[in-house]
Amino acid sequence: MAISSDAPIVDNCGDECKKEIAKQIAMAQTVDKSGEDKKVIFITPVPQVSKTQITYIPISGPLSTTSSNWYDAPGTDLNLNLKGDYGDKAVATWEGSLKIAHSNGTAYARIYDVTHGIAVNGSEISVTNKADFTQSYSGNLSFWAGNNQYRIQLKSLNTFEATFGSGKIKIVY
Repeated sequence: MAISSDAPIVDNCGDECKKEIAKQIAMAQTVDKSGEDKKVIFITPVPQVSKTQITYIPISGPLSTTSSNWYDAPGTDLNLNLKGDYGDKAVATWEGSLKIAHSNGTAYARIYDVTHGIAVNGSEISVTNKADFTQSYSGNLSFWAGNNQYRIQLKSLNTFEATFGSGKIKIVY
């Protein structure tokens, strides 16, 4: 279909449309002093994705008890301010290797909040009828806010020797 020079030209692009087209053309192409065209490459910024970090706090052993009541494991004290040191999104778990003498009974370990005089919610781990060190894992721990002192406590279900080999608190932030 041919358009005659006498036919009226219909312009559906208003002033704002024309300004936007001119702006895009100007951004897409520039001319340097030599008269050569230069292409402009548009780079869309990519939002920064924060990388998850993990920190481990080691807890040394071995430590043993035959007590059927919670026993404070010497040398396991540590201070921790979870949210203050690692941020509001920090999540902590812990793990430890435990065994019970003669593969008879259950060995327990937990983290005790010395500052507040309570066990840390979710920190109790155990192994049953295992004469060799066996790794046991907690769920998420509920540490109280602030800089608090913690220690490991152990106990035996039936007074056979319960041994904590070693462990670590894992902090993901």
